[in-house]
Amino acid sequence: MKTNKQIINKEAAIASIKKNLDIPMAVKDAEAFLVDTINNATTLPSLSPIYRDVPAGNIDALSVGRRKLRQAGKNDEPTGTGSIDNRQIPYNVRKVRWDEWLQNDDVFYSQTARGDNAEQKVVDMIQKQFAVDLQDLIFNGDTDATGDDADFLGILNGFVKKMKESKNKTDLADQELKITDFVNHIQVLPERFKSHTDISWFFTQATNDRLVSLVSERKTGFGDAVLQDGKITRIAGYPVEIVAEMQGGFAALTPKSNLKPVFTRQLRYIRTADGATAAAKDATYHVLYAYLDAIVREIDAVAWMTGDNL
Repeated sequence: MKTNKQIINKEAAIASIKKNLDIPMAVKDAEAFLVDTINNATTLPSLSPIYRDVPAGNIDALSVGRRKLRQAGKNDEPTGTGSIDNRQIPYNVRKVRWDEWLQNDDVFYSQTARGDNAEQKVVDMIQKQFAVDLQDLIFNGDTDATGDDADFLGILNGFVKKMKESKNKTDLADQELKITDFVNHIQVLPERFKSHTDISWFFTQATNDRLVSLVSERKTGFGDAVLQDGKITRIAGYPVEIVAEMQGGFAALTPKSNLKPVFTRQLRYIRTADGATAAAKDATYHVLYAYLDAIVREIDAVAWMTGDNL
């Protein structure tokens, strides 16, 4: 049984997080919070998210021109006007809500063990989970989703669904996975996009594990796959992004700059410890509102794979 002193110490320690808050964050604070949040995700930070002040607008497309170079001469005509494609891709963010009850005991004991500031500890907990959810939604979102996950996935169409619009596809069906499948798949990506220096594979942890098994079974090394610390870091000459939470049966080869998470600099954080439910749970209720979209800048710059064993 807790002593009066222990109870008083706990209440004093967590008093700051039991104060009600309803804060629309200032623009600079909102972006800083989003950056810190996204840095907790595994893949989103490497995609260089875009931050905007308005909920709908346009971002530049990923376009590659070809053979505009000509031999120079004294009688040259200025025929180059309009040679650069300024096509833009529209974005239209969706409002999302993250909410959770955080147990006062969890905050208190973590603070006691690690010396954390109570409010900072709460923010860290929120940002870590929010980052996981954001990455899951941005990759897997599907407005046609049904079943138990429909409320979550149905918010927006994510990268996977949009990348599947590309005609550059390899269907492995139910074949056993082979490293040569990835080597051959490179030819599916149009040549004009191979000049991008940030081309990467995007696949799941399960695909990585199968490839690790294949590489480990080889008696001699090959140059088509690089295994480091239990992870495939390069395959068929291109680096790998292992995307946590991404749906199975899918892999893609595309420039990282082709996948753009878009966020607006609008965040609202609400916290309350009032009411019978909060008292019964000995917890505080936290709600965070944000706005986001997932943009594939050039569908044709995606070469994707599907298969039961990916």
